[in-house]
Amino acid sequence: MEIKKLRSVITLVLVVVLAACADSSASLTDGELAMIAALDFDEALMTSVRAAGSSIEQLEGLSEDYESFDAPGIVVMTKPSGGAAALRRIRTVLEGSGYSAYLNDNSHGYGPDKVAVIQSRDPYEYLALVRTDGINYDIDHSQVIERYREWDRKFDLSLIGANFEWLEAAIGDPPSDWMSFAQEVYEFCPDVVDQGTGTVEVLAEEMKRENLLYLWWD
Repeated sequence: MEIKKLRSVITLVLVVVLAACADSSASLTDGELAMIAALDFDEALMTSVRAAGSSIEQLEGLSEDYESFDAPGIVVMTKPSGGAAALRRIRTVLEGSGYSAYLNDNSHGYGPDKVAVIQSRDPYEYLALVRTDGINYDIDHSQVIERYREWDRKFDLSLIGANFEWLEAAIGDPPSDWMSFAQEVYEFCPDVVDQGTGTVEVLAEEMKRENLLYLWWD
């Protein structure tokens, strides 16, 4: 009987400790609170957002002359390869609010992934902050946006994430000719084939299978 009571006490203690740890992991540090206040972000909402990762930092933007600056947003640090799951969770938290979230960095398992949160529902505002470009191919940010808008009108794109050298979007209205679209993508962004799929045919197959547009300039 005493053993049963002891087990019950131990179980209760473990539940309390685990609950305390969960509350602690979801709470904001003093530094994070100061950051949220400076940005005039909703503290309660950002606390829920923070629970999807391990910490939050200031979003880093990129200026026209390639100088980094503190952009009006936050970045949620997640575990390696945890960005996609964290993005889904954060987008659920932000549903119906004036905020939106995008994958900001995919470390491919070599380090923390990052999810950005900005106070806007317009994906083009996020793209303007990170200024995606293909400068190694003389493709500046304005050209990336022009082409993205064109494909957005045609294929109803939904931005998943982006940073200064890459962009990923879900395709809502698939093209009737995937090979033709893949050829367009290759001509605009050669690295997705030359350093990725190997052939335009494989690129077309991958985009069709995943229903995704991915651009990346080395």
